Formats: sequence, structure tokens, C-alpha cells
Amino acid sequence: MIRRAWRLLLAGVVCFSAVSGCLGLPSSSVVSVGRGIDEQVAPEARIVVPAPAPGADPDGIVRGFLRAGAAFQEAPEGGSPVGTAYLAAASVDRWRPTSSVTVFDRMSVVEVSMVGTDRVRASVVAVSVIDELGRYRELPPNTVVSVEFGLVAVGNEWRILLPENGFGIWINTDDFSRVFAPYRLNYVGIGTRFLVPDVRWLPNGPRLVTALARAQLGPVPEQLRGACETGFPEGAKLALDAVSVTDGIATVVLTPIASTADALSRREMWAQLASTLLAVPGVMGVTLEVQGSGRLAVEEVTGALRGARDLGYAVDPTWTSSTALVRVGEELRMVDMTRLGQVGDVKVNPIASDLPAVPTTMSAVAWAADGVGLAALDAQGSVLVRWRGKSQIAVPPFATGLTRPAFDALGRLWVAGLADGRSSLWTLNGLAAQSVSADRIDPAWLAGRTVVAVAPSPDATRLAVVSRGADGIDRLDIAGIVKDTTGLPKGLTMPQRVGEPLTRVLDTVWMDTATVAALGAVSTADPVRPFVVEFGQGIGLRRRGTVGPEDNLVPPPTSPRWVVSTGGPRGLVVVTDLPAVLVRVGGGWLRLAGADELVVPPVH
Repeated sequence: MIRRAWRLLLAGVVCFSAVSGCLGLPSSSVVSVGRGIDEQVAPEARIVVPAPAPGADPDGIVRGFLRAGAAFQEAPEGGSPVGTAYLAAASVDRWRPTSSVTVFDRMSVVEVSMVGTDRVRASVVAVSVIDELGRYRELPPNTVVSVEFGLVAVGNEWRILLPENGFGIWINTDDFSRVFAPYRLNYVGIGTRFLVPDVRWLPNGPRLVTALARAQLGPVPEQLRGACETGFPEGAKLALDAVSVTDGIATVVLTPIASTADALSRREMWAQLASTLLAVPGVMGVTLEVQGSGRLAVEEVTGALRGARDLGYAVDPTWTSSTALVRVGEELRMVDMTRLGQVGDVKVNPIASDLPAVPTTMSAVAWAADGVGLAALDAQGSVLVRWRGKSQIAVPPFATGLTRPAFDALGRLWVAGLADGRSSLWTLNGLAAQSVSADRIDPAWLAGRTVVAVAPSPDATRLAVVSRGADGIDRLDIAGIVKDTTGLPKGLTMPQRVGEPLTRVLDTVWMDTATVAALGAVSTADPVRPFVVEFGQGIGLRRRGTVGPEDNLVPPPTSPRWVVSTGGPRGLVVVTDLPAVLVRVGGGWLRLAGADELVVPPVH
């Protein structure tokens, strides 16, 4: 049969309804989300897809089924989603919509062609995929995904045979934004009161609260295992089929094993669930119970928990100061980060009299959160220099080819370098008043790679690592920091790769607990520019509404060397090789007059 390319978009017919819960997963147990009488409720979108037309040819059946994927939560009372009507009976159980979600741009062309007389192939350029756990992975540009379906005649109508390993859905970016949303599961940094997020995409609807609670009860994800913990005992599950939400209060009932947890784990359970479930619209408080025992007792909570901070847990560290340091030659001068774009000449700012002069032969200055600790590299990148106030403190040599050092919020310095023929990570107490040696960390997953840049997270629980392979391709990984019983770093967890489409990365910096900025490029032919890398959302290659990916690109700066965050996407500052400091102003970059470097303390 002649191969035909069809230039039709997979776009659902959308209608709007003010009926709450119209995107819910079909279930025999209905959960209603109670809302306050003053709450503003926006109309929810329903995606309506027709059943197979009588006499439809294979092309129409395949296109109808793919289009019906976006409406997998829509079903008549007591019925099945319309997508099942396109399937042969043997394939109904093979259709598992959320087991694999492929997202493609609404402007993309879906091609459908016959393969023999009883098989059909569909292909499209995809922008991202989501696995069965809700983890989002952005794909490199122009990635083509394909699927083959079997065809069988049922009576006088064509129906689809799905692959034996099952099939999920293909969904365009418009429908994806209506059906799915990103949510954070939360885990506790070991030895801290910080909640560390793991972003998952889940379908909206009346069973969202239940799905989130069930996901939160799962084990700590691999990229955080060893750096974070969960308060939920192994084997703890939801005791009921659903989490009820009444008058804005979500009540989670756990199986009896939860009552065996100690006081600390109980507080963690409350904090984790509250932070996760309060992100759902309409949920204003969370209570936690154990089947047969009633309320899970925590001394600090007597009613519904309205936020993890009520238990002393922090979700997002905040800036403790708006002051940055601008380096002008050897001098360090104070500057207000919020007014960088308005500063005409940094030389009018006062010299930081309690900090040392930094010789012009040194660069890559780092500043500790206590405002007293400083570090820098010599011109060759072979010597790390430390100061406490104006007092210089020797650091015993440990490596060459050092990367820009970075303080974490706890005062530890992080840097990478070459020693014994391989690239390694190093950390030391950056607040010590005396000379201390650097401790080496060699995670197995960095074998054969050269570290280009490191950046500790605001909560000091994770490390962003840029490394380069033998093929010259860079990658950006986020790994948990594994510590010993005294709190000293001793290793890294298996990493989570982020910003996957980037093949070249010069530097990275944290913007918040689930976002980093990367100075890089998607292809070797592209200029280097800052990208905002959102964990679980990528670098912005997915169209959002009418905004195309090309509209989100930051203009490329001249001769970029590293990137600094002063808060928010427009607060990204680039330090160049000139040296110079470039600040975003309007649609371009403004050179900060007289400045050689901008130095910002870590958030905590």
C-alpha cells in the first residue's frame, strides 16, 4: 500500500465546564474536594472526543484513538473512556494511559502510514516523555518517536491491536497543559529540617489528592537515597481507597504500621504530606490518621496542619541578604542585588572594609553566607586561597585545574580538580579559622569524565555537577550529598540528569530548591546563553500556550565564563572572560561599569 503522510494535528475538541472534577480518573469510589464558599473556582477544561465513526478506515481509527488519549479520564457514568472503543477487546487491558506519556508540540505534524495490510505506523517529533512514576524527561530537538499498531476487523469495523508491552498516550502541548500538572513530592534532608522536592507530573482531577498521597508514601527516589529520608515506615500504605477532602481539609488514613514510627518520623510524615497535598487547589489543611487508632499523635499539631513550617520544616530557603560583592580590580565593593540594573558606576559604592583586597592575579571569588569567609583561585587554577575577614588562611595543595569554588549554606567549600590522573570533587570547611585539608569525593558515576563546574544547593543537600565526557559532550547532573554521622560529606548519590537537551554547559548555579541556571547550548552550532533548568520540566522546549520555545531564549552574552543568580530568571548575571559583569536589562545585557566579578553568598 502506498505510504501516505497526513498533515493533520492531533488536537482534541475542547469545551469548558464549571463542573468540578470533570478530569477525574474513572473509579467506583468518588472523592469530592470541598471548597470554601469564598474560593474562586475557574472553569475546568474537558476534552471531548467522538467515538469511532461507522465504516472508518484504518487511518481514521488510528487518528481517532491517538486523539482520544487526551480524554483518557473522560467517561460516561459507569462507562469506559472513549479511547477503548477504538481497540480490539484483547487490547483494552493493554491501554495504560499514564504508563507512558509522549508530549508533542501542537504545531507538529503527525504522520500515519500503512505497514503491510494489517499494521500501521504513527510517528511524530516529540518534546518530552513521562514515565509511569510521573517523571518528566525533555527530549533533544527533532527527536522522532514512532509506534506500530496491529489492525483487526471486528464485524465490519477496523479496531486496533496494541503492542504486547502496552501503550500509553500521545498528547499535544495544549492538551497536556490542561490534563497534567507538576507537583512536588517532599523528602527530608538527613540531619536537617529541609524538605527536598522530587517533581512528578500527575493528571488533574478528583483523584489527584489520593494519587499524590500514595506517591508520597513510596520510598526515597534513587537520586536522593542516602541524602534524604522519609518518615513513613516501609510498608506504610493508604488504609482506604481514597483520601477524603472535606471543607478543604484532606484526611489521610494510613495502615497500622505507621503507628510504630518514633516521634521524629511522625513529624516528618506530617510535614511531608502537608507540603505535598497543600499544593493542590482547594486543599487548605491536612490531617493524618492511623486505621483503628485515630489521629497520628504529634505534640506540635492539635488540628489540621496548615503548613510544614508549623513543624519547623523549610521548603524553600530564602535570601538572607540582598547585598552582593562587586570586584573592581583588587577591591571588593558592596552593591544591592535588587538594583544592579540601575547602577551606573560601581565605584561609587563603599569598599567592604572588613574584607581583604583580592590580588588581580586571582579570580573566581566565592563568599560565605556568614559574610566573613572568602575564597578564590590563583591564575593557574592550581591554588585555592581562603580568607576569614582580612586574614588569609593557607589551603594545602590538593589538585590542579580547579573549578570555580562555591560555598554551601553551611559554610563548606566545594570545588573540582585533577589529581592522580583523574577528575574529582573536593570539599573542606570554609569557615575554619585555621588551615584544613580538602576531602576528596570520587563518585563512581564520574569515572572517565572531567568535572567542569560544581554548585551546592541552597539547602546543602545536593550538588549540581557539570561534567564532560570523552566525546566532548557535557551533561548536568543533580546528586544528593551523602554525609556521615557528624554531618561531613562522604559521597554522592546516583545522579538525576537535568537539562538533557544541552550538549555544552560551561557553568551552573542554583536559583531555588528545584531550579538551576545553566550557561550552555543545545548544539555545538548554537551560541552559549543562560538557560533556566526546572527539575521535572526541562529547559523550556515545550510550547506553553502561544509561547513557542524560541520566544523563551535569553540573548547570548559575549564571552561568557560563569553565571550568577541574584533571584528569579531576570536576576541572572553573567561574568565574562573580558573580565566584565553583564546584567539583564530589557531584551539585552548591560555591562556593569568597572566591575570584574559579581559575588553572591549562598541562600539558606
